[in-house]
Amino acid sequence: MPATGPLANIISDIASKLSAAGLKPVTDPRNARPLTVMIGLPTFTSFTTGPVGVYDVTVKLYVLAPPPGNQDATDYLLTTVDTICGTGLAVVDGESSLITVGSQELPAYDLTIRVGSQ
Repeated sequence: MPATGPLANIISDIASKLSAAGLKPVTDPRNARPLTVMIGLPTFTSFTTGPVGVYDVTVKLYVLAPPPGNQDATDYLLTTVDTICGTGLAVVDGESSLITVGSQELPAYDLTIRVGSQ
């Protein structure tokens, strides 16, 4: 059964925007592989009053490139980050990194997305 509620809807909206931009979003780490964008679990601050809540949500995106971390990987990462920045998502910061998937280190770019929801 799929998750529902404001936080699940935010993740779904992010995945939809990434898909519409021609990217391959994944939400399950078991499906993380090069040339995908893994969507992390959200962190949030909430101000709730009864059934209505206001959320300030932060979500990490991990753009994954194939190894090794050469110019081809760099070109893919930067092009994909530029594409994500053009989707209308509020990218507030980003930095290069290495992500271990299975036993393999993948070049990556970590982006922080901010979302408000009511």
